[in-house]
Order: sequence, then structure tokens, then C-alpha cells
Amino acid sequence: MVKRYTALPFALIVCSQLFAQSYCSPTFSNGCSGWHSMEIGIGTTNWASDGTCTNSDHTATMVPMEAGVPVPVTVTNGVWCGVAVWVDLNNNLAFEDNERLFSQYTGGDPNYTYLFAITIPNGTAPGNYRMRIISPWGSDGVASTNGSGPCGEYQYGNFDDFTATVTAPIGIEENNATSMILGPNPTTGQLNLRTAEPLQRITVSSVDGRVILDQRSPNTNSAIIDLSAQPTGLYNVRCESGNASEVVRVVKE
Repeated sequence: MVKRYTALPFALIVCSQLFAQSYCSPTFSNGCSGWHSMEIGIGTTNWASDGTCTNSDHTATMVPMEAGVPVPVTVTNGVWCGVAVWVDLNNNLAFEDNERLFSQYTGGDPNYTYLFAITIPNGTAPGNYRMRIISPWGSDGVASTNGSGPCGEYQYGNFDDFTATVTAPIGIEENNATSMILGPNPTTGQLNLRTAEPLQRITVSSVDGRVILDQRSPNTNSAIIDLSAQPTGLYNVRCESGNASEVVRVVKE
């Protein structure tokens, strides 16, 4: 009995190593010295390169994500690099075309910072999923110029793998819905709010619980919420009307 129980952790380690080694990797024939991800922020998770651009396995870094909710992403990378993001949503050890959540090429010298949002599709089962972020030189990771794909052949650049930890949507907070319409989401500043019934209270808070707006008894069916002065990130907008209340999570870019 003792041998059976003590052998289990070793078996789990071996399985974990096999899982990590089963994914294909892109290649960068001319290296990554000045062409790699320097800093990556995904929601509340922040990562910075230690300068070793050939080290791509960061799967010990867990990235909390909620299915159906846009998550703000910041990627700062090197000279004239684009960015592309994949998540293995079916855990089949491969990144497929429909699992690419973002791609863009703008670039700059000596670096460029991309600001965008990615969304894990509604219906994705809670669990852990492999996430891959590629910073390819002269490419958005999709067009064939200078290389493409999650496992493609590139000239310069690097890739970084993380673990996305997906949870189910939080949904409506309490009682009945207020028939709230809120947008645009993501937003760069202003949100337009409309409800079927007159609003009694509007509360906006950051994900760490800090209340940035608490407006009582506006007695109107519409309002403008201004997040222009707030930093990028996730915010919860709560509306109360009669005996109903509803919470919507928004992304400030």
C-alpha cells in the first residue's frame, strides 16, 4: 500500500512533463535577441521577461479568466514585432485556427505596446487551458509574410506559453434582471447605459472592490458612465431598479 501511494506523485510528474512536451513549437531561425515579448499583462496577471527570450514555458503562471467576459491584455515587444494569441480550448494539444483569439501587426522601434482584449467563448468548461502568445517580427502571426501560425517558421521573434484558468460566468448578481443595455464593451472611456425601468442606483467598482462611482436615485432610464480617468482593467457596473439588480463586467482599454 505504501508503494502505491508514494508512486502516485511521480506518475503525476511524468504525466505533466509529457503533457508539456506534447505541444509543437514555432521556430525563429534568426533568433529573438531584439525581437521578443518584454512585458505581458492579462487581466490581473503581469509577467516580465528576465531577458532570456528562448525560455518560453511559463505554464506555472496561472491566468484567471471568466468565460464570456473580455479580459484586457497588454503586450510590449521588440523591434517591429506583431502579436498573436491562441488558447487550446479543447485541450487536444494543438492550437487550431478557431482558437486564435487575437492577432495584429503594427510594430515600432525600439518596441511597441499592444492594448487589446480577448474573450474565452461562452460555454467553455471551467478548467485549465494552454495559452500561447507569439511576438513575431514583421508579422501578425497569421499572414504568410515572415512566418505564420502557432507552430510556424519565423525569421525573428519568440513565443510564451501560460495557463489560462477558466471559470464559469458570474451572471446576474441578485433578484431579477433590470433589462440593462450597456456599451460599448470594451470601452476606451464612456459607457452608455439604458434600462427598462427608472434607475434607483448605479455603482461602479474595480475588481479589487474599490468603488469609483456610487450614484443614488438618478430616476432616469439612461445614463452615461465616464471611465476616461480610470486605468485600463476590469470594472463591475451594478444597476438597481425597484426590486431588481444586475451586474455587468466591462473592460476599460
